[in-house]
Amino acid sequence: MKKDSAKPKVSIIVPIYGVEKYLEECLDSIVSQTLNNIEIILIDDGSPDSCGKIVDSYAKKDVRIVPVHQNNRGYSATVDRGIKMARGEYIGIIESDDWIEKDMYSDLYADAVKNKTDITKGEFYLYNSSLSGPAKNTVYKNPGLVNLDFAPDSAFSVTEWPEIIAFHSSIWSSIYRSDFVKNIKFSNTPGASYQDLPFMITVMLTADRISIVKKPFVHWRNDPGQNNSTSSKGKKLFLMIDNTKKSLDIVIGSGKYNDVKEAFFAQAFWSNINFFNRISLKYKKEYYDKLR
Repeated sequence: MKKDSAKPKVSIIVPIYGVEKYLEECLDSIVSQTLNNIEIILIDDGSPDSCGKIVDSYAKKDVRIVPVHQNNRGYSATVDRGIKMARGEYIGIIESDDWIEKDMYSDLYADAVKNKTDITKGEFYLYNSSLSGPAKNTVYKNPGLVNLDFAPDSAFSVTEWPEIIAFHSSIWSSIYRSDFVKNIKFSNTPGASYQDLPFMITVMLTADRISIVKKPFVHWRNDPGQNNSTSSKGKKLFLMIDNTKKSLDIVIGSGKYNDVKEAFFAQAFWSNINFFNRISLKYKKEYYDKLR
């Protein structure tokens, strides 16, 4: 594919580590986007498998791909590097074990330009290959909290519709205006896990204009034995409590605490009760005491 000399409309950052089983499906879905003028930044974060070779093979076939190889630095530092490198008007982040619909970035970009947003967010599917029938790939709904179906149809701020915070972090289902998000860094907490929550809280509280495209685009993979953050059962899950506390500090420091506190604590409760239910029995009391 020939390289477009114009500034990319969207830069897509893909942090990559240990996903050789899924990576080609992810990359195929990105290079086939109906929005052609994109930049694809593939960052091999010192992956010990064949991911680096896969990245290079795709880069040889598509000049829109920017291949990067680095020693392992973790998710947050990898995404921060991608954001710093990105040349696009907007920036997206895709997990390397997920895949996306062909019209994702054309639809999100069109809505972002129309509404002059800092963030434009889409819906997503929850995918589990161990299930069968419609349950295998369903549009994600957040039980007991809020769904994006109820979002305003025009641009809004977090104080106008704070429920956006009570949904799901899903930072990979959005695009962010480049000039806006380049001023925001991931929280580089020890363990480099579950840092999407403070990042999501920061961007939502900082953005002046947010919009929602009420259509699912990302297939968020949650396969058994996938060895990702959603399958962990050990003490690594304590990091969610640390990042919840950091997120609360961000909310308090924003001056918008009274506007968003109910939505924030709904998000915090829902995230942490899920982690409490997943964690091994021998750690439950410790998790409970720390969370309390």
